Amino acid sequence: MTAVGAVGAVRAVRAVTAVVLAAAPARLNAQHVVVGPQVVFGDYREVSADLHFRGGGGGVAGAFTWKKLGVEASFASIKYEPSGGTATQSFKAKQFDLRVRYYVAGPVSAELGVVNRKAEPEFEAQSAGAVRGGVRMSYLLGPGVHMSVRGGMLFGAKFSGGGASSPVGALELGLSMTVDAVRGRGRLLVDYDFQRIARTTGSGSGEVDVPIQQSLGRVGIALAF
Repeated sequence: MTAVGAVGAVRAVRAVTAVVLAAAPARLNAQHVVVGPQVVFGDYREVSADLHFRGGGGGVAGAFTWKKLGVEASFASIKYEPSGGTATQSFKAKQFDLRVRYYVAGPVSAELGVVNRKAEPEFEAQSAGAVRGGVRMSYLLGPGVHMSVRGGMLFGAKFSGGGASSPVGALELGLSMTVDAVRGRGRLLVDYDFQRIARTTGSGSGEVDVPIQQSLGRVGIALAF
C-alpha cells in the first residue's frame, strides 16, 4: 500500500468510528466490516441431562454493515467431553452460523439466517441444521459500548439421526456486547447463544421425546475496517 493509500485508509477508519460513536442505538451506520478470532465454550445436552457434554475450542467471526442491512457469519470448532449422565465418548462439533438483519424501527431489527452443526463422530451426538427467524433489539449503553438481545425460532430442523421438531418447540435466545477499543479500530466481543429443539422420533403412539439443547459462549477480539 502506498503512503497516500495508507493515509486514506486511516482517515476512512476514523470517519467510520466517528459515525459509530455518534449514532443512536437503532441507527445503522455507514458501511463497515468487522472480523476477528474467538474463544468458544459450549454445553451440549440430549434427552434432558441423560447425555451431557461440556467443552471448548476456537472460532472466527465477521460482520458487514451497510445502511439498514447487516450480515454476520461465524464458525466454531468445539471439542466436547462427557460431563455426567450416560455419555462416555467425546466428540467434536463444527458449527456455522449466518444471520442477516434489517433495521425496522426504534431499537428493533428483523433477522433471518441459518445454523449448521456437524458432529464427528455422528453416533455420539446429532448433526443438525435449520433456518432461523427472529428479532434483535440493540442499545448503546455508553460511549463505544453496545448491547443487543435477540430471540427467534428455528424452522425446518434436520438431524443426522432422524426425527422432527415443530417451530414452536425450536427456539434460540442470545445476548451480545461489544466494546470499542483503540479509537474504534478494535473491538472486544462477548456473546452468549442458547438453543433448544424439542425433537421427537418415531411416529404415532411410538413417538419419543429426544430434545437437544446447546449453549455457546464466545469471547473474542476483532478489527474494524
